[in-house]
Amino acid sequence: MEFKQIETVTIQILQDAEGSFLFPYQIFNRIKDSNSSLGKQIEDAYPTESDKPIMGEGSGIYFGPASFVAHALNKFKDSHPEIKKEWFDANDIEVEGIIPGNKEGITIWAWKEGT
Repeated sequence: MEFKQIETVTIQILQDAEGSFLFPYQIFNRIKDSNSSLGKQIEDAYPTESDKPIMGEGSGIYFGPASFVAHALNKFKDSHPEIKKEWFDANDIEVEGIIPGNKEGITIWAWKEGT
């Protein structure tokens, strides 16, 4: 999978969020909702394996679909200064039963015009 393959849809998802920050996990789920074929390609390229946690769990430790999105966004922000990255302290937080693995925090992303 190439980052370029998700650039247009990922930017549209961030723009549609109207300045709100999203987790890479949320962005991936929205990719799947808007383009199920692309979502399946990402899942096939970065499958959840029996010895690894489900997507999103262990964020920052295992490379899966949500990590792929975060790495792609890191690349996209070089050419799209509107893409903003912040860190979210995920200690004591579970989202849909998923506990992030990176104790330093997880990234959140937004599209911010003119900032």
